[in-house]
Amino acid sequence: FSFIHIIPIPIPCLMWHDFKAFIRISRPANVVISFLAFGVACYLATRSTEFLFHSAFWGTAITITVIAATGYWINDVYDFRIDRINKPNKTVVNAVLSVKKVLTVYFLTNLGILGFSFLFLGIFHEKPNITFINFTSVLLLFIYASYLKRTGVAGNLVIAFLIALVLILAYYLTGHINMALVWAIVFSFEITLIREITKDVQDIKGDLAFQVKTLVIQVGMKRTKGFLTLLFVLFLLSTYMPFFYYFFVYDLALWNYLGLSVLIVQLPTIWIMRMMLKETEPERFGRQSSLLKYVMLTGMVTLFFLGGS
Repeated sequence: FSFIHIIPIPIPCLMWHDFKAFIRISRPANVVISFLAFGVACYLATRSTEFLFHSAFWGTAITITVIAATGYWINDVYDFRIDRINKPNKTVVNAVLSVKKVLTVYFLTNLGILGFSFLFLGIFHEKPNITFINFTSVLLLFIYASYLKRTGVAGNLVIAFLIALVLILAYYLTGHINMALVWAIVFSFEITLIREITKDVQDIKGDLAFQVKTLVIQVGMKRTKGFLTLLFVLFLLSTYMPFFYYFFVYDLALWNYLGLSVLIVQLPTIWIMRMMLKETEPERFGRQSSLLKYVMLTGMVTLFFLGGS
């Protein structure tokens, strides 16, 4: 895409239906999950809700939600041809919104949010690390959409890392870190990586048409399932990490955490893994991707039962 495409669209020409279309391509449910994950991470770091009364928290939350939303915009710009195949009834870019319009709003919005991050968070609140992470996130999301998404596992790892960064921001905001926050970061990275690879299997039809080299296209369905199985097993084993940490370090048995984890995280994960192993139609992997969102949310719930040390 040439930069010539982004110049002539002034913001005032956006109509109400354009705003609704931008909300659609922002994946509001995913953006809300990112906001909630950041709030939970701040609570885990401090074991307090005082951060809710600090403008730095809300400033950081705004940058997280806006950067996440614009990341979906640029992803749809580069993928609209593939989306016509994978999800023809849900394609917005180059159907409802022109590529030129999306790119214009994308660059102007990111310019504004990064300026806000620099002035409000970096200078006024003296949080330059948060501003640096925001700049890095915007850059990585652009590189992912334009290149890394088409290179296999590297793109999946970048998205998992960016989701983990949302929780790492809680440390730079509050100045506190503990096992609960560390586990939240590990949890978010693992479940996001599994979900990203699952989504690639679901989108194989369109990716094949445009020679996108995702993992499933490079190694085939059977080996991808084997790799996903390994990731599922590692994730399930890692859910015991907080329990054993508190048991051996603090002589504290967190049975409430363990029981809840088994009930609302581990058992659903095993069920999703079994579905994955039995499934033969790539299009039906979309159900597993949706269920993994549920595991993300239930995993957040279990974190509240971890100690603050």
